[in-house]
Amino acid sequence: MILSKRWLSIWTMVPRLEYIDNTHKKRFLGRLFGASEREPQSIWLFLNESLRLHKAPILESLDIELGPHCPVDANVGKWIANAVDRRVRELEFQLMWSAGPTSLPKSLYTCDTLVYLRLSNKVFVDVSSPVCLPSLKRLHLVSVVYKDEDSVVRLLSSCPILEYLYVLRHDQDNVTNFSVKVPSLETLTYCNVKPKVVGEEDVQDIGGSLAIDSKILKEFAIIDTSPNSCSIENKPRLDKAVIYVYSYPDDKFMRSLSSVRYLEIYLRVTTVPCCHAINFSQLIECNIRPYNLDWFEPLVSLLQNSPELKVLLIDQTFETKASPLSFKQPNDVPLCLSTKLKIFEWNEYGGTSQENHVLSYILANSKCLKRAGISLKSTWKWNKKKIMKELKSMYRISTTSQLLFSTQLEFEAKVEKK
Repeated sequence: MILSKRWLSIWTMVPRLEYIDNTHKKRFLGRLFGASEREPQSIWLFLNESLRLHKAPILESLDIELGPHCPVDANVGKWIANAVDRRVRELEFQLMWSAGPTSLPKSLYTCDTLVYLRLSNKVFVDVSSPVCLPSLKRLHLVSVVYKDEDSVVRLLSSCPILEYLYVLRHDQDNVTNFSVKVPSLETLTYCNVKPKVVGEEDVQDIGGSLAIDSKILKEFAIIDTSPNSCSIENKPRLDKAVIYVYSYPDDKFMRSLSSVRYLEIYLRVTTVPCCHAINFSQLIECNIRPYNLDWFEPLVSLLQNSPELKVLLIDQTFETKASPLSFKQPNDVPLCLSTKLKIFEWNEYGGTSQENHVLSYILANSKCLKRAGISLKSTWKWNKKKIMKELKSMYRISTTSQLLFSTQLEFEAKVEKK
């Protein structure tokens, strides 16, 4: 509208609006409104005026991200109410001002056109009475504060066709037991991470338990560094799971993992029982991320319980100290190694004698292996060419398998993308 007279009226009918606070825009707005460039400005000034002038009867999407310089007396709720009145379909609202969390208009929780909703940071979720979001399919709750646990229950129960839920919690969100009872839910990502990891013994309780009751759940990711429990009812047939927990999983939790085809697991003391107790009869791809423990025996147990496994990745990126890895020749070769495994990758391979034994064992017993990728430890100080030559000389029972190193793997990935 500034560059062209033609846009003086056309822009007012644009159905998708995005207002993002950043330094570059603050300087521009400072000049536009006659303020000093040194004076911090928030995009709320432009947002206020442009929404007043905007005339599109229907809003496809509205994305508002306000930084710390938004005045604490700004009536942010009126923008949300304006969008609801114009039957908004996609709404993202992030508030980072210096004041406390603010409530949004009640009309938001009865909007019958909303398909996607994302609320972030200084938002106070107050659902005091039954509400209804009949069209909502995707919901993101990022570091918001809830009035109470009932607000969570009422909000989620008001979404009869919700398919995707993302929850990022923080230590003052007013909820002890987070309950997810959504019959239509297919994908859940739940993050409950303490602000600072000091040490293994310094686990802090920053939120209570998680309870899931979603029978058709297919994909589930949990990253929970609290010692609190997670329970899953109705044993959904999960297809994909990412598990990073500090608490010991119960039997119901473990049984729900038995149907997964893709598994990413942070292997620590609390998750080792999953490797021993679960029959992964459907598992095709597995990403193991060891965390400061002797992980070879749990790995062998998992392989023995995964007869259909075709892709195995070992990622030692999250190791904070040298693992006390010990190799002991298994009595039996896991079925997946001799009949199914085609791709094997090891990230942050350290080249210790025990790691050499583990790698040698996998290469010597994987009859169907097509590709083995090794990424050497980033802190490696030895002669990389020498170690690569030694690894290439290892016996491989599969005569058609390739042994690739990190640079070759990056090249392969670029070729595949093309």
